[in-house]
Amino acid sequence: MKTNKKNIVGKVTPAERDEIRILFERKNGLIELSKTLAESGQKSFIEGPFYEKLIKDMGETSTKFQKWWDDMSKKYKWVGRTAHSWKIDFETCEIHLMKNE
Repeated sequence: MKTNKKNIVGKVTPAERDEIRILFERKNGLIELSKTLAESGQKSFIEGPFYEKLIKDMGETSTKFQKWWDDMSKKYKWVGRTAHSWKIDFETCEIHLMKNE
């Protein structure tokens, strides 16, 4: 993530950072798992109960992920802009406003 001091909009606590890190890693893991299984071309995967569980888990994790950002932006009153997203620097707990690519 290319950042600079100008795009820092806030900071969260280490405990808050840990919450979003867990959700971030889970969301990315589920996405990678679904890609791998979809690329395997196994019809039984798409028609099986594991697929339904995966889709449900992805939805729940994405909802929790977005809720964390919504809650923190209200709590800390972060500035936002159209066509931009907040990103977290996991090492510093800083929140950056980044232009969407």
